[in-house]
Amino acid sequence: MASTSSRDTINAGENVFIKMPSDNVKCIVLKPNTNVSLGKFGTFKANDIIGRAWGNTYEIYDKDNKTRIYHLDEISEIEETENNNREIVDDPTSQKLSLEDIKALKNEGLKGELTGEEIVNKLRESHATFDKKTAYSQAKYLQKKGKKFHKIFTPIKPTIYSVNEYFYIKNPAKIRDIRMDTLSQLLSYANVHAGCKLLVVDDTQGMIVSALAERMGGNGMILGLYDGDNPHYDVVKYMNFSQEILDTIKVLSWLRIHRAPGEKSPDELQDVTKLTGKDLEGYYRRVKAYGIVEESRKILFESDFDGLIVASQYQPESILEKLLPYVRGSRPVVVYHNAKEALLETSTWMRRCPDLLAPQLTESWLRKSQVLPGRTHPEMSTWGTGGFLLTATKIIDQPVQAALTKRERLAIEKKNAEAKKLKRTRGEGEEGEEKDAGSTSLSSAVRGSSEGVEEATASTSSMSTATTTATSTMTTTTTTTTTTTSTTTLAASMEETMEVVAVEPQDADERSSKRVKQG
Repeated sequence: MASTSSRDTINAGENVFIKMPSDNVKCIVLKPNTNVSLGKFGTFKANDIIGRAWGNTYEIYDKDNKTRIYHLDEISEIEETENNNREIVDDPTSQKLSLEDIKALKNEGLKGELTGEEIVNKLRESHATFDKKTAYSQAKYLQKKGKKFHKIFTPIKPTIYSVNEYFYIKNPAKIRDIRMDTLSQLLSYANVHAGCKLLVVDDTQGMIVSALAERMGGNGMILGLYDGDNPHYDVVKYMNFSQEILDTIKVLSWLRIHRAPGEKSPDELQDVTKLTGKDLEGYYRRVKAYGIVEESRKILFESDFDGLIVASQYQPESILEKLLPYVRGSRPVVVYHNAKEALLETSTWMRRCPDLLAPQLTESWLRKSQVLPGRTHPEMSTWGTGGFLLTATKIIDQPVQAALTKRERLAIEKKNAEAKKLKRTRGEGEEGEEKDAGSTSLSSAVRGSSEGVEEATASTSSMSTATTTATSTMTTTTTTTTTTTSTTTLAASMEETMEVVAVEPQDADERSSKRVKQG
């Protein structure tokens, strides 16, 4: 026999949604050894459903409020008859039972003396025109009376679908009117999956954070930024999350993103060795809270989030401008708001922002339908808007700039170009001065070598004149030798000069490059 996980059964201390015959839903915390009242539908003992599977329908019977599994009638096709509603008049006299008789039946039902099905059968038998109704009208009549008198209920497991439907019907303003179809599209646009790391600003009482945590299943990281001293994630407690999933949800207040001037840790403020009793307990609480804030700051400043989701009461672009630098490139950005006008302004800002690509504003539409054999049709009443979504993609990994007009962007580009041109001009001027200095040294060296050659020639002429007894052949040889020696000396001097000149421009280039780097 396969073992049943604790997540598949109803456990004590968990939140449970009880669906009643009237389709109303009641949320309770299931405490053992207690009775749960459902109003006119009776009372049942909590121990009767603890440890049982989710989704079963139970019937309350007997005077002791015992429960048993109730099997609903199978849905089958209705055979049409020749009856019609042409001669039926909506008249109280059609019901033979008086108001006092019906109240007596209700009291017997509350005492457990009659079941809901028995009460409905008595009402049907005492109805004068029931047999004249069409088959569809008869089924509708029985269904309507069953919602009033059947003492049945169904425990529903809290999921993001059931929780969202519960709050959307009961108090839609609490979750900022976000409907389930819009929430599902938000999860799709944001590419939420196990292992991702998301940055969230959630003012829907934690509805979006709960949806992200359920989708990720305890694998990944969620950092929620909130306004005030404490996070308002009331919906999370309805989800019966395990501790493993709760550990993936980190929170950080807008007021504590950066350290306040003069902020100190609890260790620096107090000497723990001198604390006792309640003071010591309070110290450990402060240390724990300080550690949580430091951990959240570290996660935020790592700046490697896989997506940004914003659902805030404040203007979205003011939030995007602060948080976009913490999101990696090619990652989705999703903004939810219950008013289209607020997102129109944000869409204009996104189109002017150089770091966002293809902003798109969407609205989903949802309408329930009755699905029964031969009676499938849309319901006559439906919901209003479920909210609006604005999506875009961050395409670069650079600090975001505020949205600029075309004139402002051109002015900034012109200013940057002039600065680069000025920097190049300064570098070329310094390099030219160093080259001129090298050329001057080379000219001086060449001029000195020329003077040396002239002196050598003069010396040779003197020697030739003084040695009058030598032959003309010896004079010519001596002159040639002296000239060759002088020429060699000139070449060596020029080589040394060229070496000096070659070193100086290299040093100038290095100094120029250092100036550019420092600039």
